[in-house]
Amino acid sequence: MGASSDRSRSGEAGLFGRIGAFVDEAIAGATLTPSDREGTAIARGAIFLLDEAAKLVEGLRCRVTGEQSEAPPPGDSAVGDKGFVHTLELILALAMKQPELTARTYARFAAEALSILRGESAIKPAIRDFRFKDQLWLESGVLRTLLQLYLAWADTMGRWLEEQQLDAADRRRIAFIFEQLVAAVAPSNLPINPSALRRADRTEGASAVNGVHNWVDDVIRNHAMPRQISRDAYVVGKDLALTEGAVVFRNAQLELIQYAPLTETVRRRPVLIFPPQINKYYAFDLRPANSMIGHLVKSGLQVFTLSWFNPTAAQSAWNLDTYVAAAIEATDVMREITSSRRFGVVSACAGGLSAMAMLGYLAERGDSRIANHSLLVTCLLPNEGSDLELFATPTLIEMAGSYVRNNGVMYGDELAKVFYWLRPNDLVWRYWINNYLLGKAPPPLDVLFWDNDSTRVPAALHADFVDMYTNDVFRKANALSVLGRPIDFRRLKVDSYFVGGEDDNLMPWIGCYHACQLFRGRHAFVLSTSGHVQSLLRPPRIANTVYYTNEDIALSAAEWRRTAVEKRGSWWEHWHGWLHEKSGGTKKAPNRLGSDGHPPLMPAPGSYVFD
Repeated sequence: MGASSDRSRSGEAGLFGRIGAFVDEAIAGATLTPSDREGTAIARGAIFLLDEAAKLVEGLRCRVTGEQSEAPPPGDSAVGDKGFVHTLELILALAMKQPELTARTYARFAAEALSILRGESAIKPAIRDFRFKDQLWLESGVLRTLLQLYLAWADTMGRWLEEQQLDAADRRRIAFIFEQLVAAVAPSNLPINPSALRRADRTEGASAVNGVHNWVDDVIRNHAMPRQISRDAYVVGKDLALTEGAVVFRNAQLELIQYAPLTETVRRRPVLIFPPQINKYYAFDLRPANSMIGHLVKSGLQVFTLSWFNPTAAQSAWNLDTYVAAAIEATDVMREITSSRRFGVVSACAGGLSAMAMLGYLAERGDSRIANHSLLVTCLLPNEGSDLELFATPTLIEMAGSYVRNNGVMYGDELAKVFYWLRPNDLVWRYWINNYLLGKAPPPLDVLFWDNDSTRVPAALHADFVDMYTNDVFRKANALSVLGRPIDFRRLKVDSYFVGGEDDNLMPWIGCYHACQLFRGRHAFVLSTSGHVQSLLRPPRIANTVYYTNEDIALSAAEWRRTAVEKRGSWWEHWHGWLHEKSGGTKKAPNRLGSDGHPPLMPAPGSYVFD
């Protein structure tokens, strides 16, 4: 794959960095057992932490003394060099070099704390803060004092940050670290949580025993993270992925599923869903009420989806070329079955990266088979404000790449746990309280079951994704090669429908909007009103949901948002109208799935989804 770049080791110039590089070279090509790999990962992580600690001490010394620290020479990578260590240095240096501001901030906290201890403070939690709903937090003098001291401290942290003169990126990094601290030390996370005490009283202590059992189980089976969903909450094929269909093609990388029509007529051009490789396809086919696939079929479209094989270390060499070639083979089958030369593509997240690589490759070949593309919550461009970029440095990226190469795959559940810390109160501490303090099983939610049913990504594909990011391949001509062809995305001209999520901190909507402006074609951009996955899952049944449209996509993102029109309901209905307009005329719905050349192999959801 031609997206490779010189992965920088400049951040590992220190002693511990050189030791880490030696470890990587020593085990390269070695046959390791799973326990060997785990031990190697722990050792490599410990070396990394020692190296980062050494950098922290040296960096802080240079900041305080005013000496110039050594910095690696700038390169062509889109990745910055300001990571976690830089941010800790900055916090400590700001506190030490601005003693008047630090003292003034602490004095305000001390005054508020004295007011709290005298019972005179009126500070209260936000009305929508789920952690402190129990009225005993305010009725009990002890709990009220503890809560108010916590709220005053959290407010002090925020005020201190507000008064600093910082660039936007440093401010976001410090805010992220403060958010983690504030969320972790909340008194609601302690056994004195009144909701936990009430439940323990009602259950005669059984809830506490259940909580300990849940904690031990999570330590052993869930990497010490509170579980968000019970393993048996749903069954794929019984509760989820129920839309009627059949597997009509299979190769090593994927199964192609065709869905049975539910209308007398269908649009002539089919729609192919290109899901992310990091998760299973049924995010698009959850419970019937939430199924995007089901709604598309009911609207009268011919719908197909790819379902990826879940790779192991044996498939570590599968790269972007492998997946693009497999997908193109599937589209040939789909075109034969539907007798349609052209079709539409729907992609999201990492699937969007792969789909765009396929589109670019086909454009370079002069192949116009793709008539339209719906690119959902996918930020194709680096440095657009994603929280995932906050602490990305060449050193960290190289360490992650080394870990994946040594394992042969990237484990999706490990990546998911990183995502959870981006919203610590909602995705971590909420379940800490529910599972351990209240001793309950987590409530069933189809999207969380899917999110925890993660897959693996081959090391080669992971490396290609990283290179696509660091090389900024969608802006730079010929920075990416697919199946031997350099790709210039300026050649691509496909009408597209872009969706961003207003509260999406993984794929910021502004980045999705900028991608909309980058490519040729007649495009539409819609802003959904939720986070990353929930921006996708907006079925019409959801009450009080809205979305925003604005036909002028030449505007800046801020001006587009200011002048956008709020529309009530689900963006799915708006999107269905766009898809129907782009999907040709109508014809009689087929009375069977597959074709003589590609008969059904098995009913949906197929077999790969269970791997």
